[in-house]
Amino acid sequence: MKRAYFLPFLLALILSGFSCSKNYYDDSGIHQAKYDGNMLQYLQSKGKDERSLFDTLLTVINLAGLENTIANEQITFFAPTDPSIGRAIRILNKTLFEAGQDTVTALNEIDPRVWKKMLQGYMIKGNLGIVDFPQVDTMALNAFSGRLYQTLDDDLIVNIGTVFHDLKNDGVTIKYQGPRQLLFSYIPDMSRPKSFWKNGYVATSNIEPTNGRLHVLRYIDHQFGFSFNNYARFSDLAIEYGIKYKEK
Repeated sequence: MKRAYFLPFLLALILSGFSCSKNYYDDSGIHQAKYDGNMLQYLQSKGKDERSLFDTLLTVINLAGLENTIANEQITFFAPTDPSIGRAIRILNKTLFEAGQDTVTALNEIDPRVWKKMLQGYMIKGNLGIVDFPQVDTMALNAFSGRLYQTLDDDLIVNIGTVFHDLKNDGVTIKYQGPRQLLFSYIPDMSRPKSFWKNGYVATSNIEPTNGRLHVLRYIDHQFGFSFNNYARFSDLAIEYGIKYKEK
């Protein structure tokens, strides 16, 4: 028999709506650029804040076995936030429910390999800040296309670039002279590398711990794993590897 689609209260808090106060990183700016500690310590320090967007992310990092990578390797991490992960879980549960299967009620019911592969897709080697990424304009990709980067997931290449927004003042628009913002893009078809991008805008950039650079993806329009339409990367992989339901 199918378990109830609605999750227990505590898990629902993690996987569903998240409070409106969790908008700490939705500012399209820089937050405490320098941090005297490694990347994992930074995330853990923010996980203690009631406004944190990293509680679930930290759990997933642990389940994926990536704590050492995030603590010690020189990487640039485009961090997905808790609401983005929760959104992906809800899509997974909807898919399971509609297929007549039990739904997920705990993050550790999902195979650790799924968490690892998805998270590695947000990481690239090296310490790269916003000034290190070339300009990208999704309306003029022939001129400003950003650049392709290999992620720590060997199967995934992404496009990353810096969006130069227009400057608007008193009815006057000056092209490319406004604020700058990182754009992290999943490419569904590498045979057409400039088509059908699924974009994740960075809300806060250039957080600099001792072992790389952290950029926080905007959560309001990003789903963990870059799922879209009828193509749910996270859900498909979770189902392929099998859900490890806990004994009741």
